[in-house]
Amino acid sequence: MMTRTAPHLTRAMPQLFPLYPSTSRAQQALVAAGLRAGDVLRRVARTPASVLPPPRFVPAVEALALAPALAVGGLRGALLAYDGALVDDARLVVGLARTAASFGARILTRLPALSLSGDRVRVRDALSGDSFELGARVVINATGVWAGELAPSVRLRPSLGSHLVLAPGTVPMGTTSVNIGVTGESNRFVFLLPQPDGRVYLGLTDEPLSGEIPSVPTVPESDVDFLLELASSVLARPVTRADVAGSYAGLRPLVDGPDSGRSADLSRKHVVVTGPDGVLTAVGGKLTTYRRMAQDAVDAAVDHAGLTLARPCRTAHLPLLGAAPRTRLSLVDAPPRLIAKYGTEAPRVAALNPDPLWPGTEITAAEVIWAIQHEGALDIEDVLERRTRLSLIPADALAATPRVRDLVDKTLADLT
Repeated sequence: MMTRTAPHLTRAMPQLFPLYPSTSRAQQALVAAGLRAGDVLRRVARTPASVLPPPRFVPAVEALALAPALAVGGLRGALLAYDGALVDDARLVVGLARTAASFGARILTRLPALSLSGDRVRVRDALSGDSFELGARVVINATGVWAGELAPSVRLRPSLGSHLVLAPGTVPMGTTSVNIGVTGESNRFVFLLPQPDGRVYLGLTDEPLSGEIPSVPTVPESDVDFLLELASSVLARPVTRADVAGSYAGLRPLVDGPDSGRSADLSRKHVVVTGPDGVLTAVGGKLTTYRRMAQDAVDAAVDHAGLTLARPCRTAHLPLLGAAPRTRLSLVDAPPRLIAKYGTEAPRVAALNPDPLWPGTEITAAEVIWAIQHEGALDIEDVLERRTRLSLIPADALAATPRVRDLVDKTLADLT
């Protein structure tokens, strides 16, 4: 992703593991060993050190320069490592759909699946309310935590991951993230992730989810308390609920294991299973292996359907629309913020309408127009939640709504 398939959507992010008296020498050695192992994987993936430098120990003064928000007392230094950071997962999803469409895929939204069989899916048109069937040679169920509702033979153990959005200026971080070890755990961390606009994301949790799976998960109060308390343990100024500008949560579709251990201990590996009705279900996995998961699912579908003329899969090296080497991206004539979202397509976006959605924001009317014209957005919710992510902070979504409504109505009218 960082060197070929999506350089514009990724960045190298320094990660600081601060060392306080609560961190034993054994824990420090364990973290250091994990970081060195990660660097071996970086070399195996052929990601150059110029993109992701190797890990090292830094003294306390350098740690404070990288993360000024850290508490000074007791800090004996930190471990510094680098990892790839995805700037916006919604941009990745949209980029994948558009790239697939450029190769002939037909992308249909607002069609929730009601039932599946090996060669057809019954769906409901969320706009008209009509139900109908779509035929196919093979049906792949890739609906994440909802996969078990369509394929009862699939056993999942969903877990909830919560994030808090801290207001700009609350935690002075620069560009370096801070990783905080969870008390009593050897391999779990909470992250303070700085964003380009000054916000800081604080997360994440890993708690089992029971009962009905929500369409939009919310952050429980217990997670808010846990995250704020743990972050405050390493910060010069403790963070409180007054510093929280927004929150969001996601669900992990973990494959149920043979034991009944914690969701945090379940494997993040993916599986592709064939149900008794012939439906292929792809579940588990994580963002960093999403293309391998897709390849395994489609390869299984090709074999299942006997498509002997299918060409070998090439997804591993296929760039997204807008992707280019970093040296070329640096020459694109557009604001850096747009290049980080649209890559080489940024000048086309910028030319549409440079006006900000409301005074004080960098998000422009052009991004709303582009979302409708080229990214399948159909209403205000699409724009606020799944194209711009303005909904992460309710006050921003409220400020943007009048202008977004006008742009959506006008652009849709022009298209029809």
